[in-house]
Amino acid sequence: MHLVLLSLLLSAPAQGDQGTSQCLYGEGVPETGFLTAKTTNYQVLFSASAAWTLQEIHFRGQLVGGPTGFYGTVVVPAGGNWIGTGHTEGGREIVHALQLRVDGQERPVQIGDVVEGHIIELVKTSTIHKFAAIHTITVTDDEIVEHARLRATEPHELKRMYLFMHCWPKEADTWIAQSLEGEILQGGFRSDGGHQIDKVVRWAAEHLPGTNLSLLCYMPRPVVSPTAKTFIWDHERYHKLYVQHNSGAALAAEDELDYTMVVKVVPGETGDWAATRPAVADLERRYPPVEE
Repeated sequence: MHLVLLSLLLSAPAQGDQGTSQCLYGEGVPETGFLTAKTTNYQVLFSASAAWTLQEIHFRGQLVGGPTGFYGTVVVPAGGNWIGTGHTEGGREIVHALQLRVDGQERPVQIGDVVEGHIIELVKTSTIHKFAAIHTITVTDDEIVEHARLRATEPHELKRMYLFMHCWPKEADTWIAQSLEGEILQGGFRSDGGHQIDKVVRWAAEHLPGTNLSLLCYMPRPVVSPTAKTFIWDHERYHKLYVQHNSGAALAAEDELDYTMVVKVVPGETGDWAATRPAVADLERRYPPVEE
């Protein structure tokens, strides 16, 4: 499967800024509608119109990530505007192909379907500006694993890139994170439009009071660059977590970015992080940290 996808990736045309909002997806790839993936603990909604990225995340029937914004990878070219996921201000992410596997078996991607299993994998081959991209989202009983692989098809400059975005609820009251040096950082939310964390971290979590849940995002290999950081937009609409790859970078042809984020909803968290810390240790054991 991945050899086929790599062939599609390498042959995908580069995409500039002009006229991309009028392009259509690849043959047979739905432009609108939703697909639902359901495992024992998680239910996620994929949005066709948002370039087949996540739209909602539910845990044991509780909505923990809503349709209040976009998820996935987005870029701003130098001198341009947002491209990727549901952002079309500067152009459109073109989805060339999709592959769906449910417990190891290939399944067709059909709008309106609810697919159920223990390991559900959606692989998307697309073009984002001048990147050929493969995004794989794997939903299991235990977590959601997001893998982003992007290859520059020609030299270009970026104003900004967010590799991962998650629209966590405005009801989250506190957060915790760990820097690469091992320092534990903590804070609360004010919903004032400011930023929280603003630093490269290996993991970060937000607490949802009243549900005894925390929303944990862990990266085995954090992004390390002069302008990389993780931050939470402390907005009145959501407390949205971003992983920023850069706020200005020059890419050479064939430069590759390859990063993974593991998203885990932790039950039994009362706000003292006593449930979240063992969950982090478990993820570190199963997805060992990789130094940049």
